[in-house]
Amino acid sequence: MNKIITLFTLTTLGLLTAINSNAQNRNYTVADAHSHNDYKNSIPFFRAYEKGFGSIEADCFAVDGQLIVAHTKQEIDLKRTLKALYLEPLAQKFQQDTKRRLTLLLEIKENAAAVLPLVIKELAPLEQYLNYEGHPGRLSIIMTGAVPKPAEMTGYPAWMLFDVDHMDGFTPAQWAKVGQVSYPFSKYVRWNGKGVLNRDEIARVKAGIDSVHQAGKRIRFWETPDTKSSWLALIRLGVDVIGTDKVEELGDFLNKKPADEYISTATYQVYQPTYRADGAVKKVKNIILCIGDGMGLSQIYATYTANHGQLNIFKMLNIGFSVTNSADAYITDSAAGATAFASGQKTDDRAVGVDPEGRPLKSLADYSAAAGKKTADIVACELTDATPAAFYAHDKERSHWGAIAAQITSSPVDIFLGSGYKEFNQPVGGETTIDKMKKRGYTVIRNFDDFLATPAPKILALMDDSVIRPKMQGRGDYLPLAFNKVTKAFKGAPKGFFMMVEGSQIDHGGHANNLQQVITENADFDRVVGNALKFADEDGETLVIVTADHETGGLTLLDGDISKGYVWGDFSTNDHTGTPVPVFAYGPHSLDFRGVYSNSEIFNKIKALFK
Repeated sequence: MNKIITLFTLTTLGLLTAINSNAQNRNYTVADAHSHNDYKNSIPFFRAYEKGFGSIEADCFAVDGQLIVAHTKQEIDLKRTLKALYLEPLAQKFQQDTKRRLTLLLEIKENAAAVLPLVIKELAPLEQYLNYEGHPGRLSIIMTGAVPKPAEMTGYPAWMLFDVDHMDGFTPAQWAKVGQVSYPFSKYVRWNGKGVLNRDEIARVKAGIDSVHQAGKRIRFWETPDTKSSWLALIRLGVDVIGTDKVEELGDFLNKKPADEYISTATYQVYQPTYRADGAVKKVKNIILCIGDGMGLSQIYATYTANHGQLNIFKMLNIGFSVTNSADAYITDSAAGATAFASGQKTDDRAVGVDPEGRPLKSLADYSAAAGKKTADIVACELTDATPAAFYAHDKERSHWGAIAAQITSSPVDIFLGSGYKEFNQPVGGETTIDKMKKRGYTVIRNFDDFLATPAPKILALMDDSVIRPKMQGRGDYLPLAFNKVTKAFKGAPKGFFMMVEGSQIDHGGHANNLQQVITENADFDRVVGNALKFADEDGETLVIVTADHETGGLTLLDGDISKGYVWGDFSTNDHTGTPVPVFAYGPHSLDFRGVYSNSEIFNKIKALFK
């Protein structure tokens, strides 16, 4: 390419080197997206513009003194002018939005000598917005397709730049008229957009990208597969413009990127089990049921990746799968899901602790107490929420929080911890539920430090919402500390104990499609699992079961790097899915939990151990 690079200033070269070296770390947004053949959309210009695209393409023919937008001569329609479809709506939008920037890529289908004068004429009303040296505007114009020869480019206005497919034969003045370099992707590799490029392919493509960047220009590829995998590949490679015919899909993909990516800032140590009693067929004195609300395999593996390839849950060797459908729906909610493993029967969605006809069901907490065991219901949400309520309440409608709260007065559970003070402080028959619990001998606690310190044998701990706020908002070690407090309090119980502890807000992250919340909540839950494994090893008669009521969000893992703790996920829904969830078990009788079975079988397997 002659001697162009030697003519760059050291400052420019330094900037380009920095851009090149940080290409994979740049913050891609929808402003880096290009709407290829935009005029073929059902709504030209507006779909891509409103989605936030930074580049829009239109093919142009010169017909009867005006520019017509069409892909071929056979498609020419005199009503589809560049002015009507693009220039006039663009001017209107720029008047309304004084910060928006846009690149208009105009392809010359034929006869540049006829097209280019019309472009100059029709762009004249937009001169105030045009971007060129000495006139920093918000609208960049790049001509592509049948562009003139390099020697002719300098004769056109400063705002008119050109898109080229080579870098040879330019003088410095001619090279300054180049707005970007566009190559067919097949110049370097043939790929169908599935899987990933191999090392040799990446090296070839990266060499082409680097050569363009070193020459001071942006690079765009055409003929790229139009898939999420290909968009990811282009981002990894550091391509400047990502083209698509799928405006909404790529727009959503890039707009969601900040919430769909996570890189850990700290890791935690996992516990190494001894496996001394794992799988042994002997007495089970204590049972710890750990529920990760909304936790599927993708959520677990994302957390494993973020923690640089370490996870307490993955130390558990005995694994099964729970089929989670409810009695009346393919996809369960937390109420029906929790009722299934709390009471051993599938019920309708929204029902808590009752069968489909509304008849009350005894829960594992009831059977545990009848067996002389201590019991605990520990959550990071309201105690009237579906999962904790399934162990003490009975109602066909999970949103009857007041009625659910009132039923806690007949529960045998020794220690409750969660939030929802308001519902328990409502008068029922002249007394509040809290008053009745005090009469039953329960110590009612509002402060978490007081909960950790109290020696009281029966506790109703109702924290303020601020105490159980999301982990990423500063909840601290609430759940691991609560677990340790309960196991310490129950350690000497002659008949042992049953504890349900829930990672309640993994589900919240799934509903919000927020990967950071999913991972930080799952990591907090996994630390509890580590504490449970350690307790089980020290005790020798404790069974630990880890499962979920359902999966939330339809999380797919698109990319990740275990060595960096980096994850990029994509959610298909903001609701639950019907995907079976894993069941992990550790300790005596952990082999019982292998296989694939209904979620209600978890109840039966646990209940059988009380005998």
